[in-house]
Amino acid sequence: MPNFYKFVIAVVFVLAIPVAVLAIHQVGGQIEMRAVGDRPGHFFIIVTNYLEAGPRADRETGGTLGVFRKRDDALMTTFVVRETGQRQPVIYSNTFCSSQRNLNFIVVTFQAELDLDPAAYNDTQGYYISFQTRNRNGGLANINDPTGTGFTFYLEFPALLQNGQYVTNSSPRFGPINGEYICAGKPFTFPFGGTDPDGDELRYSMVTPLDQKGPNRGGSQNAVSPAPYPDVRWLSGFSADRAIPGSPPLSVDPKTGQLSITATQLGLFVFAVKVEEFRNGVKIGEVRRDFQFLVVDCPPTTTPDPTVQIKDRPGLRDTTICQGNLATLLAKVDTSWNYQWQRDGVNLLNATSPSLSVREPGDYTVVVSPKAACSQSSTSESLRITVVGSQAKLSTTGHLCATTGTVTITATGATNVTYQWYRDGQPVPGQTADSLATLQPGRFWSVLTYATYGCVTRTDTVSLARSAAVVASIQSATGQARLCPQETLRLTGSGGTRYAWQHDGLPVSDATGSDLDISQTGTYVLTATDGYGCQGTSSPFLITPVPPVTVLFDSLPGVCGPDAPAYALRGSPAGGVFAGTGVEENQFSPKLAGIGNHALTYTVKAAPECKGTVATRTAVVAPIPAIDLADSMATYKGNTFTLAPVVTGNATRFQWTAGTYLDNDRSATPAVQRIGADITYVFDVENNVGCTARDTIHITVYSQLGIPDAFSPNGDGLNDVWQLPGIEAFPDAVVTVFNRWGEVIYLSDKGYPLPFDGTLNGTPLPAGLYTYTLRTVPERPVQRGSLLLLR
Repeated sequence: MPNFYKFVIAVVFVLAIPVAVLAIHQVGGQIEMRAVGDRPGHFFIIVTNYLEAGPRADRETGGTLGVFRKRDDALMTTFVVRETGQRQPVIYSNTFCSSQRNLNFIVVTFQAELDLDPAAYNDTQGYYISFQTRNRNGGLANINDPTGTGFTFYLEFPALLQNGQYVTNSSPRFGPINGEYICAGKPFTFPFGGTDPDGDELRYSMVTPLDQKGPNRGGSQNAVSPAPYPDVRWLSGFSADRAIPGSPPLSVDPKTGQLSITATQLGLFVFAVKVEEFRNGVKIGEVRRDFQFLVVDCPPTTTPDPTVQIKDRPGLRDTTICQGNLATLLAKVDTSWNYQWQRDGVNLLNATSPSLSVREPGDYTVVVSPKAACSQSSTSESLRITVVGSQAKLSTTGHLCATTGTVTITATGATNVTYQWYRDGQPVPGQTADSLATLQPGRFWSVLTYATYGCVTRTDTVSLARSAAVVASIQSATGQARLCPQETLRLTGSGGTRYAWQHDGLPVSDATGSDLDISQTGTYVLTATDGYGCQGTSSPFLITPVPPVTVLFDSLPGVCGPDAPAYALRGSPAGGVFAGTGVEENQFSPKLAGIGNHALTYTVKAAPECKGTVATRTAVVAPIPAIDLADSMATYKGNTFTLAPVVTGNATRFQWTAGTYLDNDRSATPAVQRIGADITYVFDVENNVGCTARDTIHITVYSQLGIPDAFSPNGDGLNDVWQLPGIEAFPDAVVTVFNRWGEVIYLSDKGYPLPFDGTLNGTPLPAGLYTYTLRTVPERPVQRGSLLLLR
């Protein structure tokens, strides 16, 4: 490893927890979604957060995160993480420099236990967890308005139930990090990758960090809201692939996750890495991690390289020990030096002496720096320790159901060994192969004897337990085990993730869901299968029929007008419900209903959960007929005409009394034929409900007109106009008056509506004798005569 000071000023993982402090005091963190393995959907959400030590960090106890569905960003649930475990300091390789810079950080772990129902988390597009908070470090040199820019922490996970099978998955895990900063102009690498507990492939790429959704100043410190989330705004010259300038700039190895750069610009820079999880070539999850590095100009002073060796193995740079044994590593002793031992590049807690006793395999180095000066440190050559037996791990296949199941335990990673298997501390007779098949729960391990080194080691321990019994049960949507007439009933099963139904001992084809809509009575049985393949069978669920009911609704009388009194409604069997316009309990009110034909129903349920059987009747509130007919009229003898009264109220029956001269005395508009004398008609009407009305008309019949031979239009109110008594009997009559020279001085409209008043265009005519003609009806001759106008 090159010589340079290393310390991460701020590491902000995208899936950090909510904290109620300014973001400048939040150094970083990470989140993990870990399957517990005892039951489907049982997870621990573990959040590791790096904070500046101090009063604000002391107040942090956890926060709230949200789970969303990717397809439509629907909120599935929220949950709170709380602190677990003991707070630990972040380890620095150069304590003098970190003290000078007041770099004092702690690791705080928060955790929540979640039970996610696999049946509810079955969307093929998957789900995500997010958390938003504010604000970022004001000293950031590569984004716009850093103190007004927040964080969105983000993780994706797949559907828990796919094709009826439970999908076991945990998110990537990330180990502890060292505190480091970058020396300008010097090559820098940083292990930023993780491991996947399920063996899935991890792919890494540089991305733009996510900003908080909504206001970052004065907004909610810990808002829970769905995607999409905005990107931070880069300053000119910066981007996801050039977050820190360098030759080359900051980049990430797509397979290992190792960061590398030779920085060319001083400052504090934020960047983000997307960690994608692939299974069988298909992406199933994602974690986004924010990060910050400080680039500084490191002092040129160096410390002599420390000399390291393995105790009792002079000159060797590697050695092999048996599991459980110790190897002691020695460095040159100098009381003016600080020592910090590392395993695989990661600083070890409390490993600050010139010597180190180790049991774990790995590449060990020691970083040496002056106790009284801040200058570049030196890193020793590596010493490799191989531990025989440490690579022997146990893996399992299969599952122990409540009463059935087999699990095969296999020891991997060891060669040229003999095996002895143990269950609950007792050897399992005859089990000396590299795998063990068991039908029983317990704590299992294997003791391995290595022929080459003579080491006797023990594998890790696998604890097997039977899962809880699958309790299959059936419930009906109504809560009753009976089927209503002409209806379907939904049965709902529970207890598993897949289902098989039987009806009267025969499988129900294509019935694999938890719901089954039935239209037949009989016995139903459900077999439920959980995510591990364990099964349980329900008790028989007997569905009996509900006897049908015949509903009768008594006929209803029609009534005349809305003022008719209310009347009782009757139906059978008793206990039903009357409904419709104008219905009040078991009575019908014409006044409430109004004129019209009203559909009323009587509904009786065969059982409380059944749909009602309905009988229908029509309640008629008929209008009362009304007749619009003149009281009298005049006509002339022998005339033929039609009586045309206006009748309302839906009248259907008509009667004229007497019927003399009428062509049809039961017609609404009869013809009066060749009337010969005065007569009075009585007109009766009735509608279908029996509502009636009556009116009369008197007809005066004139044989001829009485025509006065003189009149005196002198304004005395007597005979001022030439009246023609009986002219109303001749509605087509036309009167013409001539002067002595035969000129027309008056011509009436039909029916003589404005009698002759002895004027012409408003000027009084002189007294004298005038002639006239009168045409009464077309078939009669014109009457002629003389008229004396007196003044």
